[in-house]
Amino acid sequence: MNHQQVTHKFNIDNIAGKHDELNFCIDYDGNLIMLTSTKESGKYYHSIFHVTEWGVQCIVVPPSKKEFRYAQPLGENWLLVNSRVDDKKAHNAFVYNASEYLISSFHLGDGIADVQTTKNAEIWVSYFDEGIYGGTIGGSGLLCFDKNGEVIFDFIKFVQTPSNNEIPFIDDCYSLNVYSNETVYLYYYSDFPLLELHNKTDYEIFKHKAFDKSPIAGSHAFSIWEGHILFGHGYNGKGKLHLYSLNKKTTKSFLPVNEQNEKIKYYYAVGRKDKMFLVCENDVYLVDIRDVIE
Repeated sequence: MNHQQVTHKFNIDNIAGKHDELNFCIDYDGNLIMLTSTKESGKYYHSIFHVTEWGVQCIVVPPSKKEFRYAQPLGENWLLVNSRVDDKKAHNAFVYNASEYLISSFHLGDGIADVQTTKNAEIWVSYFDEGIYGGTIGGSGLLCFDKNGEVIFDFIKFVQTPSNNEIPFIDDCYSLNVYSNETVYLYYYSDFPLLELHNKTDYEIFKHKAFDKSPIAGSHAFSIWEGHILFGHGYNGKGKLHLYSLNKKTTKSFLPVNEQNEKIKYYYAVGRKDKMFLVCENDVYLVDIRDVIE
């Protein structure tokens, strides 16, 4: 098994301190976002740690009755989202300004698998099976909202267009990669295609056999660069990385190692653009797909 050296980014406890829950996201520039929550006296206290090349910015969110799972920049503001919601109208997306005041809220549906915003303040939301088959707007599998929570792209309507009927419906969106304002990639169950959407009107679909076979099948994170896709582990091969070439239709698998060439054990990965972050028990590592290709 080949080794791939990855870069140690930080120790989680050194930044996050004491917390009950921890979630990771990536912003539109490929920077990591760490969202912590602590429950006290029936309320949740959240902190956003935005990790960039200039350091770590900490945003403290006012106490909430809801526990948030996703944090994303939305223009000059911050969007926080709860992945589960009880009914078809309850708000589960909340926008806070730079002064940490709540300025708006809206409904994004139940069973949210991922939330990624763009530089032009659009909100892409993917859904897992309970959201898709739960009777809320998540039944589309993938939606795009404007900054006010209005739907501006509906995947089901897109697929139902006669010219797009080769695209499979989404039963469970395993991985979303909002690459830019124009380009979005997704990988989903049950057909496991890799789908590229461009400007919400055009698409390219890749139905390579490797995507629904071991070791890639079931991967929940990927990064992409010039015809190459780096997948995190899927149903099998825990702790490994898999580089797939769209042109050659070949897969190379790797074990990530640190700067001392010691194997690292990551529990899960988050990917966006050409970056993938590997989350271990106490540490976070970065792997750039361009380094793997080279």
